Amino acid sequence: MRRHQEKQKAARPPRDADDDIETILTGYGRRARVVQLWRRLDGSRSEWVHLGRLAPDEVRFEFIARRFGGGWYRAKILGAWDRVSRREEYLEQVHFGIAREGWPLTDETRARIAAYLASARTA
Repeated sequence: MRRHQEKQKAARPPRDADDDIETILTGYGRRARVVQLWRRLDGSRSEWVHLGRLAPDEVRFEFIARRFGGGWYRAKILGAWDRVSRREEYLEQVHFGIAREGWPLTDETRARIAAYLASARTA
């Protein structure tokens, strides 16, 4: 008789509590395959706008600041595709902020926010 094996949660790389997203991704190395990036809607505590899926090597503060502007962000770090569960392995979620001074919202971010708000009104 075959025993059911419980799936073990992916071990998080050891680090200091105040490490930034770049350091965290470096700790995962090749295990991190994609990063889903979300930006908190200004003035909201619970609404997040999906900005896209980035390769781990694209996730740098300056890149995000130039492409999306300042604000509060959430990055979901995902690993390899799991055929059994039909989804990517969830590794970790990280929150971070980029100062708004010097990094205004970009046209791309404004368009994504507008699309999110339009879909929220029709739902």
